[in-house]
Amino acid sequence: MAVAVWTLRPAGSRLVAGGLLLLWAILGGLLLFHDAFYTRLDVAGARMLPPEALAAASGIDGLQIFWVNPEEAAAAVRRRFPTLRDATVRCRWPASCTLFVVEGQAPWEWVSGDLRLLLDEKGQAVEGGAAEAQRRLEVYGLPPLAPGQRVDPWLWGRMQDLSRAFPEIQAFRYEAGRGFSFIDPYGWQVLLGEFGSMRARAAVWRALRDLLAAQEQRPAYLDLRVPEAPVVGFPSQR
Repeated sequence: MAVAVWTLRPAGSRLVAGGLLLLWAILGGLLLFHDAFYTRLDVAGARMLPPEALAAASGIDGLQIFWVNPEEAAAAVRRRFPTLRDATVRCRWPASCTLFVVEGQAPWEWVSGDLRLLLDEKGQAVEGGAAEAQRRLEVYGLPPLAPGQRVDPWLWGRMQDLSRAFPEIQAFRYEAGRGFSFIDPYGWQVLLGEFGSMRARAAVWRALRDLLAAQEQRPAYLDLRVPEAPVVGFPSQR
């Protein structure tokens, strides 16, 4: 009798093992194919950038949760949107993830016709969607930039001079051969030219602006291309 029981035990063990394997296969199938384990991604912190574009850049929206790497997803978002100050991904069981972003500001926006690109701290054009920029340069007479291309070093240096000399001005115009200009807050055009000290031009502009405002004068333009000999142009009287 004892021999009979001994011979039945291996068969029973195999039956139990097979049942456990079947159970694990069923559970594995549920984990792999059930909708509850496919990532649902929310985006938090986006003000200017479209949440849909941020989610797409992460590459994990709708991905099976066991294949999600939060660090790699956040890094992919930062690569796609270099103007972001920070991006992190946090996930909760079973498959809920949130992309947290902190938007930054690009130093410049480059505008050439219908083309709008952001420039990073090195003067390289980046695709930034609707991200904000501290200043804008409308460009005329130059070839358009492409994403990844850098602004001419001379022009980029002049743009940095403008930002330091005129911190209160956010929008400038550049026309090849004629130089830079902007619209004074009082409404008149200020011509700056291309070469020479922008700080000197800024000092003359502020002095003339205060003088003209005190006299209630409204010129058509201020020509500061030669700061030692500024020209104030008034509208022609008919």
